[in-house]
Order: sequence, then structure tokens, then C-alpha cells
Amino acid sequence: MSTQLHICIDSNEASKQKTIITYLKFNGFNVEIKPLDVCDFVVSDRVGVERKDASDFLGSMKDGRLFNQARDMAEIYEKPVIILEGSMKKALKRSRMRPSSIYGAMSSIALDYGVNIIPTDDPESTAVLLHRLCYREQAKEERTIQLRSINRSLPLHQQQVFLLSGLPQIGTTLAEDLLNTFETPYEVLVKFAEAEIHTSASGKTKRLLGPLSEIKGVGPTIVESAQQLLKENYPELCGVPKK
Repeated sequence: MSTQLHICIDSNEASKQKTIITYLKFNGFNVEIKPLDVCDFVVSDRVGVERKDASDFLGSMKDGRLFNQARDMAEIYEKPVIILEGSMKKALKRSRMRPSSIYGAMSSIALDYGVNIIPTDDPESTAVLLHRLCYREQAKEERTIQLRSINRSLPLHQQQVFLLSGLPQIGTTLAEDLLNTFETPYEVLVKFAEAEIHTSASGKTKRLLGPLSEIKGVGPTIVESAQQLLKENYPELCGVPKK
């Protein structure tokens, strides 16, 4: 009997990578989507994977995020992996950065932090690579997924972003926009709970009303998902009979 493969995907990454998710589900994966402290994908107890397209790799190298992420991955995963997706040659041309700087950074990530860098051509190739990593770890090595957290306390403002990023289809950037507008997580949640959605007479068109409609990226679908999460009765969802 074949083993069903399992993968955990960061909710922010999942909102952008429909191609990867479609491939994994089509191939029988149990796909779990939730906010992750580190990495975009968790393959096993020892393998965490960060996906970066070539442009993002260069941008994160410039602002230092790349090395912080590599350090965090190495701290909690025995075999961390960065998937480098897309054409580095084209990205280098656009960035006007020196190739020696890029390959120096790659050398540092591999030698100083022990992070493997694996190139792929596109999201389809990335999906196939993730499939093979999961197969190797779970079917052959018989390892299970284990989510790990950085053993460091987050500053309060980052905890607020982390909290709101747990809402359906809301990533870090959108969470920050909401906090910059409404100032506290409490006010953001109140706005979601109280938001109104107008449905056309035909039922085909929905329009968001109220303050949330001014936030780019927030629409009726996101609000409906958030309201369901906030308002559904937990015991009933768990099948606990009413007293």
C-alpha cells in the first residue's frame, strides 16, 4: 500500500503558488496550509524549504534578509533547502549586480550555514522537486512532518502581524497594511466581523462596503472567509452536541 505524502505550506506562500498546490493535490498529497515561522514548505522533521524566484533572491541578498533566513533555517532544520526558481542570468541583467557577489552569497549560504540551493526553471519544476523531496523523506526514509519554531521571542509588533497572517488569504504584507490603517489587531478583527457585503439582484456580483473596502487586496471573498472563521461555533465544528 502506498504512503500518502504530506506537505505543510506557509499560508502566505500558498496564496501566491496555485500552480504548485494544484500539482500536489492532483498527485494525491495531503496539503496542509498554515502560517509558518520559518520556510515556505515543510517536508519532514529535518527538511524545511524556502522558495525564492531569482529576483527575490537578489533583493533579499541586498537587504540582508537572505542571510537571516538561512541562519533561521539552519537553526531549526537539519537539512534546509532553498529552491532558486527562474533564470538567474535574466535577473542579474535587470539588477546590474556583479555575478561574483551573487555566487559569493551562494557560497556563504552553503558553506557557512549548510543550506542546499537547488535551481528550478519554473513553478511546475518546483512542484516536481517538492514531490521528490517528500517521497524521499516520507516514503523512503519513513520520516514525518514536524513543524518547528525559532526559539526566540518575537517583538510585539511582529506578533501582531503573525496573528493577523493566520486569517484566510492574508499574508504578511496585507497584515501590515491592515495594522497601519486600523492600528491594532483588535480593530482589524472588529472591522472584519462588522463588514457588510452587498450582493446584486442576480447574485453574481458582490461588493464590499465599509472601511475595509479601502484596503487594496481585501475583497468580498477574503472577508467572507474571515467572518466564517471568526463566527462559526467551535464546539459545533468539532461535533460536540449542545448541552
